Amino acid sequence: MSSRAARTASLRLTAATVPDPDGHHAALRLKGDWLVIAIDDGVHTGLGEVSQSNDDPACLRRVAELFAVHVAGREPSLELIEELHRGPFARASDLPHATAISGLDQALHDLVARRRGIPVWRLHAERAVRERVPCYLSTNRALRRRLPSDFVAVVDSALRLGVHAVKLTPFEAVKPEGDQISQAEEGFSRISAVRAAYPDLSLRVDCHERFKPDAAARLLPRFDEFKLMWLEEPCPPGPELAKLRAQASMPFAVGELFFGEERFRELLRARQADVIMPDPKHVGGFGPLIRVCRMAEDLGGEVSPHNPSGPIGTLACVHAAAVSRAVTSVELIFTSDPARQPGRDLLRDGQMRIPEGPGWGLDIAALSAATGAEFRQIGI
Repeated sequence: MSSRAARTASLRLTAATVPDPDGHHAALRLKGDWLVIAIDDGVHTGLGEVSQSNDDPACLRRVAELFAVHVAGREPSLELIEELHRGPFARASDLPHATAISGLDQALHDLVARRRGIPVWRLHAERAVRERVPCYLSTNRALRRRLPSDFVAVVDSALRLGVHAVKLTPFEAVKPEGDQISQAEEGFSRISAVRAAYPDLSLRVDCHERFKPDAAARLLPRFDEFKLMWLEEPCPPGPELAKLRAQASMPFAVGELFFGEERFRELLRARQADVIMPDPKHVGGFGPLIRVCRMAEDLGGEVSPHNPSGPIGTLACVHAAAVSRAVTSVELIFTSDPARQPGRDLLRDGQMRIPEGPGWGLDIAALSAATGAEFRQIGI
């Protein structure tokens, strides 16, 4: 162990749960409250988000184990973060493990940046490549009822934030077995209602890999009618997705649960996707998110970070947009509770401003005041 690594930092790990403002509807793919972890050195505190691992207790256990074995007592630095990603953070056995790694990476990035008095993005670039980045609102989690009129109503509410781009996730009725063409009719009625109400809306549709490739191929003309910005995950990744993409007139977006860089590289090289969607909570954290963005720059792909969650995940996506022009948009969850709308302070005319304050731009006191979060020490 190097002398730098051997220095004692007396780090402390805490965590807080913020109840998801819109609950856990059965139609949701990722369930769980907003979970935020904090690493403090007695002076500064770094925040990370570990939401939506689909097993909050298991994820927090992983966070505590990884922190105790690999982080506590170490000096926070970019060198430490990179060392962790070459070693214990290099692989994840499941989604809670990947989410735990990602949250610790985020918290360490925030802590290092706060100790330097700079935004997190400046740890990876001297200057921001832009002042603002376009965003779209993900509406799925705010839908308590799911009639076509409910989809129109939630889009209407979302657009009041000044964002003119949304994503719908309407196909929970499509099952692995049975007639998927018939099962899809309910979803298409929802999309039709929204498009009729908002003919000029920038519209994305997420299928959550529900369709078999042959069914998705038969439905491509139906999707074409809606002039989509992209079709997200119509079927699982692989050669069949590449064949489907070759038949489609619209871009495909893929990869919201991928960990690490290599699977995203394969998506672009095999032409399975036009837009890749690393999630800062699952890809490995902010460092791996930036590596995916750099890779996309080299391969000519677009990046739209996935983020149907809370404030730290939102800020990590915006900080990535400050570093890489491969980021063409960021996802912003729409909540039915305006007081818990992540990113609202950064929104200007449908775009998110790049933060200039230290760290993520949100400190633990402000987070607690806004959400009622109570941080408690965790450990093993």
